Amino acid sequence: MEECGVTAAADPVEHEDRAVWLSPGVKGIGSASLLADIGHEIPTALLPSLLTSTLGAPASALGPIEGFSDALAGVARFGGGALADEPARRRNLAVGGYTATAVLSAAIAPATATWQVAILRAGAWTARGLRVPARNALLADVVPAAAYGRAYGFERAMDNLGAILGPLAAIGLVATVGTRWAIALSIIPGLMATLAIIYAIRHTPQPTPQPKRALRFHIRPVLTGRLRSLFAGIGAFEFGNCAATLLILRATELLEPGHGNDSATTIAALEARRPRAVSGARIRASRRRSQGRRERRFEDGPDCARLRGIGARTRTLASQASK
Repeated sequence: MEECGVTAAADPVEHEDRAVWLSPGVKGIGSASLLADIGHEIPTALLPSLLTSTLGAPASALGPIEGFSDALAGVARFGGGALADEPARRRNLAVGGYTATAVLSAAIAPATATWQVAILRAGAWTARGLRVPARNALLADVVPAAAYGRAYGFERAMDNLGAILGPLAAIGLVATVGTRWAIALSIIPGLMATLAIIYAIRHTPQPTPQPKRALRFHIRPVLTGRLRSLFAGIGAFEFGNCAATLLILRATELLEPGHGNDSATTIAALEARRPRAVSGARIRASRRRSQGRRERRFEDGPDCARLRGIGARTRTLASQASK
């Protein structure tokens, strides 16, 4: 009976623990991930069109810009992880990272040269890399260890939702205000993400004062411990991972002859977030339709009529010669 009594008394506590993991701090961090992803997915979806159509840059410029930006983001995450180990510092990193990402991404809008886009994109991705470890550490501060899976799953779900809503917002903005203004307006959800992370920080327990420690990077324990195989798999995936902007650029090039630049950009931004097989099939079908329209226009046009006339005269001359 005592065991039953203990079990019955423990059940309400267990249910209460399950209910409190979705705290205001977790909701604030999830909202920050959602809004920040919407904010930087808008410039990401429109960057290929801005570079090639608006600024007249060659398509080959996009690869170095994205590659260099992603490399800086990786280095920033590595450094930001060590910086975020200090509780007080991680709060400033999170707020500064979200703010800088929003401002620098939106500042691409008035750019008049490719090198300006490259610098701003690299700066935005560096700030994004710095904020990620700080955000993850803050999330660990607001939930018990037993609820890490649920909390991080919620944050990832909100992030992925933002990755879907961002291109959709870009489509609507391009159709309404054009490419440059669409990129500029991305600062609104970006700064709202800053407010959301500040809200989360205010609902995070105050850190215990600790003596300042020298900044150190502990790499050997990670490479030699149980995480080694995990990091090997992640590294292999990232090595083969293609930047979404390159997919958008290729889709835009395929669709532009039959749809025009604005419509091609809109379709490409949307298709980049669909499963790859479905996107490829839709793009190929759209390309075949555009080729069919061009062929029909040619058949009905004056060039085709002239060719038919030349062919008829050639057949007549050939028949006369044979006689």
